[in-house]
Amino acid sequence: MKIILINAHYTHILGGSEIQCHQIAQGLTELGIDLTYLAVGGYNDAADLPYKLLRVEKNAPSIIKACKELQPDLIYWRFNKNLLASVIDEVKALKIKLVFSVSHIHDLEPFAYKPIPNLSVLSRTKRRLTHLVKGIQFQKAFKKMDGVICNNEEHLKHISHSNKVYIPNSPFLEYEEFTWPRPYVVWVGNIKAHKYPELFVELAKSLTGIGVDFLMVGDIQQQAYEYLNTSKRLPRNFHFLGSKSVFETNGIIKSSMFLVHTCEPEGFPNVFLQAWGFSKPIVSLQFDPAGLLEKHKIGFYSKNYQQFVRDCSQLITESTLTEQIGKKANKFLDEHFMKERNIKQLMSFLSTTLEQ
Repeated sequence: MKIILINAHYTHILGGSEIQCHQIAQGLTELGIDLTYLAVGGYNDAADLPYKLLRVEKNAPSIIKACKELQPDLIYWRFNKNLLASVIDEVKALKIKLVFSVSHIHDLEPFAYKPIPNLSVLSRTKRRLTHLVKGIQFQKAFKKMDGVICNNEEHLKHISHSNKVYIPNSPFLEYEEFTWPRPYVVWVGNIKAHKYPELFVELAKSLTGIGVDFLMVGDIQQQAYEYLNTSKRLPRNFHFLGSKSVFETNGIIKSSMFLVHTCEPEGFPNVFLQAWGFSKPIVSLQFDPAGLLEKHKIGFYSKNYQQFVRDCSQLITESTLTEQIGKKANKFLDEHFMKERNIKQLMSFLSTTLEQ
């Protein structure tokens, strides 16, 4: 079996899907699969990686050229909606099977729109029209997929393809040690509007004076959030650490009290697995994927800001409870999200798809 995996690479753009693709490429290569990772936009040449990488530009001609040269049996597409409509027909003409991996609920919503703060009315209108056109094009391309994978089981009902499967994400827990002079809670994510980082700043204000700091980790991706780097009006217990490697981020999570999550519903947050892997509870304001936090008592799903503050305050003041929830979360991770099992399930699904 010869496979191409398409996504940005975690050494170039750090995000949950990129971390997952690194693990998938590693796992399939260890099983003897001839796999090439098409790293859209590039990768760090200094990284010591166990699989083949090929740098491609973020455009259709570059991806199509690589597919023609490599002649794979199957393409594993985890690059969201990006460029899929532009490459689908030429790739299909090469008799290559395509499997689409859903990384975000918006992958299943053809007209989904993520706002950017502070745009003019004209710019917002143009952007919405562009999303509308691209959504129609994507919908046509998506129907041509030979298989679809999702990482959140509740998303299965939104997929009309008969050849579909739920395969959970896997934890990546290598870390660099991190120390901080005071106890702290942590927020991790790329800084943009639909992640609602400003609510973590508000949380720090709401819980001032209890001897705990609030650390934010992430790359600022929208101009509206540059104030996190420069403003002198931020609460004194809030600290923006900026972009960190996955190893640094894991170390920060490992030494924290718990993880705070303010993002709107997405796919399955990779930071949940990172937190559970280090026996840390999660307090999530807006999103409980597949109801796991509430069902298994491995964190809090607050639903509103007032309860969010109360939940965080409780974990800060009740260390025994925090430790108990963390241990339960770590056990749950071991039972449901382990890499070896997930890679074997993926291998089985890809093999079945090739036979169809």
